[in-house]
Amino acid sequence: MIKDTIVANATPLIPSGVSIIRISGEKALEIGKKIFATPSQIQERKVYFGKVLNRKGEIIDEGLFIFFKAPRSFTGEDVVEIHTHGSVPVVRRVIEEAIYFGARLAQPGEFTKRAFLNGKIDLTQAEAIAELISAKTEKASKIALNILEGKLSQKINYLREKLIELISLIEAEINFPEDVEEIDIKIIQSNLLEVINQINKLIESYNKGRIIKEGIKLAIVGRPNVGKSSLFNALIGYERAIVSQYEGTTRDFIEERAVIQGIPIILLDTAGIRESSDYVEKIGIQKAKEKIEEADIILFVFDLSKGFTEEDKKLYEEIKDKSPIIVGNKLDIAKNLDEFKNDSIILVSSKTSEGLKKLEEAILNKLSISEEKEEEIFINVRHLNALTQAKSVLENVLKNLEILQNQKEILMLDLQESLRYLEEIVGVITTEEILGNIFYSFCIGK
Repeated sequence: MIKDTIVANATPLIPSGVSIIRISGEKALEIGKKIFATPSQIQERKVYFGKVLNRKGEIIDEGLFIFFKAPRSFTGEDVVEIHTHGSVPVVRRVIEEAIYFGARLAQPGEFTKRAFLNGKIDLTQAEAIAELISAKTEKASKIALNILEGKLSQKINYLREKLIELISLIEAEINFPEDVEEIDIKIIQSNLLEVINQINKLIESYNKGRIIKEGIKLAIVGRPNVGKSSLFNALIGYERAIVSQYEGTTRDFIEERAVIQGIPIILLDTAGIRESSDYVEKIGIQKAKEKIEEADIILFVFDLSKGFTEEDKKLYEEIKDKSPIIVGNKLDIAKNLDEFKNDSIILVSSKTSEGLKKLEEAILNKLSISEEKEEEIFINVRHLNALTQAKSVLENVLKNLEILQNQKEILMLDLQESLRYLEEIVGVITTEEILGNIFYSFCIGK
């Protein structure tokens, strides 16, 4: 049981209209009443307006007071929220007063950690809170919200129940051989196959989820003056890169973040690649080649008005192993397009934005991302590692099932090992190291 009481600002410590200070623990109400002028009798979940006071009884601010009685609170403990004006000195002073009266400053993620330790949420939901706060796009926030609502927990717990049922049957057979019939090997086999198949589906969700949450690097590559910077500006929606009619204007790469149909993109505009004697341009070309190696997707751009030149062909040969998306730019001034009208080339005009929608769809298709369903869930790297280990154990059991059928003690131990990996995901089994890694990146007041 956690006995001490913690305090922190639940809203960012910046000038704002309103700030919230949260106190959680056994002394939350006692401390709250010492720094807020409240009636003698406080009702839970009722909002009180009044004065915020220091230890001398002097007014710091005026605001709102709300009490959440355990266990009907986020942390499962008594919680007090004090809403003040968003003055940084006021918020700091309120926290100092709470500490003076017996609270301590919360550690990063400690409120959420207490919610987990008090059984209000499981470990996947705790992680989802951090992911929801840091989500960069609407798609990413939906992913986090699905997990926060317990949809991943439901899938993991279903798999746990399957394994627990098998372990129980085997254990009964071991302990009561005269009273319990031997379990049919086909029942074990069918249950193992179902669990492995469900684990595979979860594992397959990792890459798509990673892309939606973290984004991809997309490099725009081509010879000089084919409109790379114009296309870069068109994709991000404003003029970030310098556009000029003169070749070699872009000497270094330019990096900018954008969102394409809900997917975060790190967009890289690179120097035009060609043979050059200019020292600075040669450095830019070398950096462009380095960025090509880092990129998840390459847009290979050529000038439609000049056709696919020998220089374009030479450059394309150098990068074709990266399977680039071929983009014909300057559609607005191109004359003869017959040879370029095929599915392998995306025709666009950076100037008029014609074809940009089709280019965005080609990028998503390259990532194998279709419109996700509302209830779809995606695992993170911690879940991936645990599921991969659980799957490896179960596949080994399935492979040696005929032998293990006559070695039920070993079979049960293997199933228990796989079960432990699943239980690590939801936090049935956990360690301080795992909790430390998960809550380290949280903000203080959450």
